[in-house]
Amino acid sequence: MRDYLVYSLYRLAGVLARLLPPRIVYWAAGWAGGLACRLAPRLRRTMADNMRHVLGPDATEAQVQAHVRGICTNMLKNYYDLLRVDRLATDKIQKLVQVVGGEHLLDALARGRGAIFVVAHLGNLDAIMHIPSVYGLKITGVVEHGKPERLYRYFLEQRTSHGLQLIPSDGPMIGLIRVLKRGEIVGLSCDRALIDTGYRVRFFGAPALLPDGAVRLALRTGTPLLGAFAERLPDNTFRVTVEPVLDPPHKSERDVDVTAGMEQVVAIMERHISRHPEQWTLSVPIWPDAAPTARTATEQPEGSESRPKGVPERQRSGQSASGVDQG
Repeated sequence: MRDYLVYSLYRLAGVLARLLPPRIVYWAAGWAGGLACRLAPRLRRTMADNMRHVLGPDATEAQVQAHVRGICTNMLKNYYDLLRVDRLATDKIQKLVQVVGGEHLLDALARGRGAIFVVAHLGNLDAIMHIPSVYGLKITGVVEHGKPERLYRYFLEQRTSHGLQLIPSDGPMIGLIRVLKRGEIVGLSCDRALIDTGYRVRFFGAPALLPDGAVRLALRTGTPLLGAFAERLPDNTFRVTVEPVLDPPHKSERDVDVTAGMEQVVAIMERHISRHPEQWTLSVPIWPDAAPTARTATEQPEGSESRPKGVPERQRSGQSASGVDQG
């Protein structure tokens, strides 16, 4: 009954999203974001902890809480955008999103190995993932298989309404390699591990377990790896910045190569998130107090390759490609 109620509320919100003018909804999100924070203390604490890491030790508690309210507001705006995206014509989406650095993507695709987007939950993740499709390019991502199932299917319909292909995070990832062999695009989020697998690296100065799927996939296939990040502008349109291709991969999955790739990914994410922390719409803890299942160098089985000095701890649980969580 609870799952059905949640699903019904989102369907109702979807109907309202099609009826209400955007300017009214965006205005309402301004005060509703603050209300949502007050009504969800656990969510507020999680976001505040994430913001303390991003803003650094010199940030005041007032600054932290102001950014948390901004995150809640942007989350509501993102849900509104998602719930109405299937009714937006292709040319309308193109007008809502300006792309900076698109030539970097075209140069990467010209190499004939496809391209891998490194993305984060910044601005509006759906804005990034829809852009290639509306320009006639094929893109595939990975989505968290959320619950209830009806709601997951409903969001899936919205997100794939303009040609985006999505693979559930609990399914086989071999499809991503097939996508790259066809010269298409894969988009993978690198700021949240969906399935408790990834690399432990320093992120905003503290150890965090982040997905290593994008880096490993690039190393395994020799595919160009480049960042793409969205920014919500004051008029609620978007700017998507496509970064130049990261250092060429070497078709190797040695720890030292994965570490080098992850350091590049972390640096580029930190740069973009630092510009607009209030638009980093993650509602899960990125810096947990402990990660008991992570394996350190001294815990490796006898005979295995030892971890070089400085290489982050690695935690894996069977799948190597964590992807785009758009839930």
